[in-house]
Amino acid sequence: MADIAVIGAGYVGLTTGTCLAHLGHDVTIADVDEKKVQKLAGGEIPIFEPRLSELLSEGIENGNLKFVVGAVNASQNAAFHFLCLPTPPNPDGSTNMEYFSSAIEEIKEILPTNSVIVNKSTVPVGTASQLKKQIQRTDVEIVSNPEFLSEGNAVQDFLHPSRIVIGAESQEAASKVAALFSDIDAPNQITGTESAELIKHTANAFLAMKLTFINEIATLCELVGANVLDVAEGIGY
Repeated sequence: MADIAVIGAGYVGLTTGTCLAHLGHDVTIADVDEKKVQKLAGGEIPIFEPRLSELLSEGIENGNLKFVVGAVNASQNAAFHFLCLPTPPNPDGSTNMEYFSSAIEEIKEILPTNSVIVNKSTVPVGTASQLKKQIQRTDVEIVSNPEFLSEGNAVQDFLHPSRIVIGAESQEAASKVAALFSDIDAPNQITGTESAELIKHTANAFLAMKLTFINEIATLCELVGANVLDVAEGIGY
């Protein structure tokens, strides 16, 4: 089992860290909000997700899951560093990478030798390459491992995913990250970092397109007297 740091205790970070601890890894989740960290360490979570509270309490009790203030305190002894940070849009539509860059600056000097940074945040294509330049560490690998979690079903989505996408520039780094999920029965897609980053954006866009499309079909069903649930089932096969 691996020592893992999860940077960011938001929706993705909390689910990721808790589920990795459930798989048997030693996980430390870091956040900048001291009050939030204290509540999480006491088993109190700010969101509702089926099974998440139960698994979090389980992780704390068996010692696999810890919470700390500050990324440095999580990363200094970890082999893997999962970035689960907010990347909100700027007014001009570009991605705000402020939280991302700050976290990297905070940990890049203290990362243990042969560490692997694993990005789960939704970021612009090419971010992994930029991170490599920013940290300037030849002994640290950058891997893209996009999340496909849905609200209300996040734990199920993590532990029973349709696929696990791993983008890396070396097979060794990809294999290390894949090993973290060895107890999960799902196909692994190993690809390059840019492809993995674009898979996330494409998946988001494809979902939005499907929702828009079926809404239009629902309108058509009303006009012609068809049942949209039957139509959706018929095309869903």
